[in-house]
Amino acid sequence: PKEAPVRADPAAMVLHPYHPDLPGIRQSYARYTDSIAKLDKRIGENIDWLKKTGRYEDTIIIYCSDHGGVLPRSKRFLYNSGTHCPLIVRIPEKFKHLWPAEKPGSTVDRLVSFVDMPKTWLSLAGAEIPSTYQGTIFLGEHTEPEPKHHFAYRGRADECPDMARAIRDKSHTYIKNYYPYIPNGQKLNYLWHIQATQVWEQHFLEGKTTPIQSQFFLPRPAHQFFDDVADYDNIQNLIDRPEHQETITSLQQALRQQQLEFYDSGLLPEDMRNRRAAEHQITLYELVRNPRLYPLEAYLDAADLALSRAPANLPTFLENLSDPDEGLRWWAINGLKNLGPHAKSAHQEILQAAEHDSAQEVRLLAAWILHDFGETAVFENVIADIQKVGIQSVSHYETTVKQVAR
Repeated sequence: PKEAPVRADPAAMVLHPYHPDLPGIRQSYARYTDSIAKLDKRIGENIDWLKKTGRYEDTIIIYCSDHGGVLPRSKRFLYNSGTHCPLIVRIPEKFKHLWPAEKPGSTVDRLVSFVDMPKTWLSLAGAEIPSTYQGTIFLGEHTEPEPKHHFAYRGRADECPDMARAIRDKSHTYIKNYYPYIPNGQKLNYLWHIQATQVWEQHFLEGKTTPIQSQFFLPRPAHQFFDDVADYDNIQNLIDRPEHQETITSLQQALRQQQLEFYDSGLLPEDMRNRRAAEHQITLYELVRNPRLYPLEAYLDAADLALSRAPANLPTFLENLSDPDEGLRWWAINGLKNLGPHAKSAHQEILQAAEHDSAQEVRLLAAWILHDFGETAVFENVIADIQKVGIQSVSHYETTVKQVAR
């Protein structure tokens, strides 16, 4: 169906610096602004209804969104544009004892995560809170101490495989991109429906984007660290700045502890993880809590080694490439992929993995490395062979490889 004309003025839109100033970008901003105006109108109608029914001064009103909007680089991404969501709470005068600040209209400077909300809403209602609920109560008589950190993750988005983890404190964000060779701007069908993404990509392909605007379509750093106060848009990666190393180390340690405490299931590719659970006739929940079947600490260490990009680790990668555990082989081939040209001396071992490894995920990434080396025919042959097996992500990997190589 034909889209309705926008009501907001595209020329009045204030763009993020990572978006180029193009008519199509401004059009998408304006359309999104129209959507927010429609939402505000509907909330106003609900407030009017509460007033007409005499329940306005008896009702706590909570206004929040899900994780980010629909502009490219917002929804599903770990930057502020995708994780900082509106949260407005109106508590009537008669419940003044529940106020988190002295007067209405105040901003409460506290880290709040979605995981905190079920406990908080039940607490406000005086209901029993199940012992299994995570998070902390952030409003009312039973408010709990503020957590030091907010945690976030990125996994597969529809047909796009990915794995990234984030942790932030009150003023900094650290992001760990476990697959840095995959750009943020993978060709995700859902994301490419919006005009802004289409014109942004075309501008990039024409070589007209600035370095900041180009980042979305390029491979990512393995580690990113942002000053959220000075750089709310998260465009200046400060990961190598000496003055931040103590904070970075602290956040990295807290992130690892979180991954261990809650059994981060993302250290194996999705299909590999599902195969292992099916083989042992257990749920994924049970799998990741069994250290024999899912040695999480070993996988975390192997992933860290893979992300180090240190040529001195090449012998370790080659040793792990023949390990019986396909999870360790997965991180070994990731290590070789991240080494880039420094992995060329391992050509024979990479070719062997591409053609014969029993894990199709290892074969895919080995074939990608060979594509990097210019061996496109070998890559195409491996892809065609894997397609016969029926792994879900093979077609998308093929698209991403060609997207990065263009």
